[in-house]
Amino acid sequence: MKIKDHKLDQMMKGSPPPIEYQVTLDNWRKYPYTTWSFVNVRNIIPTAQIETNIANQINFQIDLTSFENLNVKHKDNFHKFYDVLKNCKTDAFLVMHKGKLIFEYFDNFTSKSSPHIIFSVSKSLTSLLAAILFKNINIDLNITVSSIIPETKGTAYEDATIRNVLDMNVASGFIEDYSGEAEIFKKYRSCTGWDLPEDNLQNIPLGLHDFLSKMPRSKFPHGKKYHYCSPNSDLLGWIIERVSGEKFYNIMSDLLFKPAEAIYLSNVTLDKWGASRSAGGISVSPYDLLSIAELVRCDGSNLNGQIIPSDWINDFKSYDNNRCYLNQDDLKRFPNGNYRSKWYQTGFDDNEFCAIGIHGQNIWINPKKELTIIRMSSASDPINIQTEELMFSVFKTIAKNL
Repeated sequence: MKIKDHKLDQMMKGSPPPIEYQVTLDNWRKYPYTTWSFVNVRNIIPTAQIETNIANQINFQIDLTSFENLNVKHKDNFHKFYDVLKNCKTDAFLVMHKGKLIFEYFDNFTSKSSPHIIFSVSKSLTSLLAAILFKNINIDLNITVSSIIPETKGTAYEDATIRNVLDMNVASGFIEDYSGEAEIFKKYRSCTGWDLPEDNLQNIPLGLHDFLSKMPRSKFPHGKKYHYCSPNSDLLGWIIERVSGEKFYNIMSDLLFKPAEAIYLSNVTLDKWGASRSAGGISVSPYDLLSIAELVRCDGSNLNGQIIPSDWINDFKSYDNNRCYLNQDDLKRFPNGNYRSKWYQTGFDDNEFCAIGIHGQNIWINPKKELTIIRMSSASDPINIQTEELMFSVFKTIAKNL
């Protein structure tokens, strides 16, 4: 598929694009291919559909305004709001205030209904699903992983608890390396089907569950050190399947997406054995992600009733023990914040909390201002702390101006 390039459009009218403009497993996470691939993941990687209320209409109250003259102050410099959106490769940006959609912006191949990959925001949605399911069947978060999934005996997960998995403090030997240099990360990406395996990579796991069943342990005890490890959230998806007896994407549909009034196409990537990439593989439209995020802002309830347990949401937005989070190797994001049940506390003045995905995906909730913001992006860098901090200033500026 050809990427959005005006010169290329002129060159290639009526002709298939040359090979250097094809989106493949080798380049789908590289800019500018990302502008197309991030809303067309289902055409690159095997996926399963997360069923939604497709026959329904969106029920947002909409009162759109313009932020044309909004200036963002960031580190003593001022930036025009629309320039920030463009420069940060923003594909969609939605602002909901007191239950009304007051601003929307779309660019590149993204529209309100496009199923855009949200990467690690998937973790936060998987946590919401776990909250609903675990309450329904009365799962104790302090039980060990191996008591549910015996295949993890002899691994880092054997005596880790579900709470350890939720809070990213499992003592594992995994290296979250977006540069792609760490061998264990290469194996992880290969077994999920996101990358082609390198020729010199030995003993590649058969699939995602096989990878999780071989997770090495570190020297630290569980629960003492925050260690961001995406496979933990894939493991949570596996736990959800094991205790429910249902496929991840089906139960995600039944317990979260449909009750949240999602109406557009959504999907999740699968490995070659059909395991869902619950850590980062969900694609959902901007409008539907806003519906879910607004449900969280409203303590888990909407017109359908109490969907997500309010105590789960109140716990992750106000849990005040951040010793484990602060005990990490390279604390750059939210130095006064916390991480609980796969959601971030910012430590900012308005007690904002959020979900974050690589390449510029955000759910941002300011409970004090009754504000929910969705950002989707096709940024070139998986993580860019400077860009993140600039966007945080954008979110704060919007709140201040409401």
